[in-house]
Amino acid sequence: MNFAELKKETYEMWECVSTFKGAVVQPEYFKGEVKTFGDLRCKETWKKAYCSFYAKMIRSSILDAYNLILYQFNPSPDDWDYELRYRIFEEFLTFPDGLDFIKLGLEQLFSSDFTRQDREEARGFFLMVQEESARGGEFGGAIGSLREFAKLARAQAS
Repeated sequence: MNFAELKKETYEMWECVSTFKGAVVQPEYFKGEVKTFGDLRCKETWKKAYCSFYAKMIRSSILDAYNLILYQFNPSPDDWDYELRYRIFEEFLTFPDGLDFIKLGLEQLFSSDFTRQDREEARGFFLMVQEESARGGEFGGAIGSLREFAKLARAQAS
């Protein structure tokens, strides 16, 4: 991803979050919010801001928790922000109820309402969790808990 594209996408995500919160979008405050993540000249700052805004947008818009597993945290390698998937997931897990929503999504996915094919479509999510666990990310304990939970859910669904 190039820097200009990242800045544009970060602004659009910030605008979405603001709209979900019911705020009047005031573009003059955007850079001030991004600046809380670091130096505006650094690409890393914009990545942090984007991931934070994206996680907030996901949290604000949850209708059914299984969508987290099937769609939100199951990106395609073709998605422009694919390389940020771990960071977005980690940001989401910082919410007090983040892990609970993931567990609820897994419970829903492994209930009788979903087919084996539906579960197979979540393969990207399970690979991400496995990779994140192997990386020893900041949320290793939560990821380990999710892996165990997913194993139990799969066993119960079989």
